[in-house]
Amino acid sequence: MDPAISISDDWWDDAVMSQFSVFESTVVIHLPVHRVWELLTDWAATPLWMPGIATMHSDDVQLRVGTQLIYRVGKHERHYRIHDLIENRLLVAHTSENPDGLSYRFDLKDDAGYTEVVLQVAVINPDLTVEQCEELAASVREAEGDMLDQLRLYAEQAP
Repeated sequence: MDPAISISDDWWDDAVMSQFSVFESTVVIHLPVHRVWELLTDWAATPLWMPGIATMHSDDVQLRVGTQLIYRVGKHERHYRIHDLIENRLLVAHTSENPDGLSYRFDLKDDAGYTEVVLQVAVINPDLTVEQCEELAASVREAEGDMLDQLRLYAEQAP
């Protein structure tokens, strides 16, 4: 487990044992890390690159662990919770609804003035069977598999 991630609550401890990888993808964005971080955490702009999101906002003006991100998909309001972060390096958000139990981990790394972004998506619901995880993973891969490509396109065209 990455030592940069603070694991504190029992729910997460149980979830770690039951992680099911959905996908991992990597892109290089031709912008410095601090700029990619600004764009990644600009919640109002999230619909421009994150598949299916109509709107997104935060319940806290300061980005920190525990911050709720409220977003709309169609007519449904849903939430992410910031589980961990290291400014300009790491953002981990978990869906707040069951039975989804998804974790989105964005790692940012300087690559000669550009930014390498790695996205890892995992099912973290310990109550799902392997078959249910496989079904959920297939659905998420289909809907969100090009998320980093969309982020790259958005970031490299953003003002």
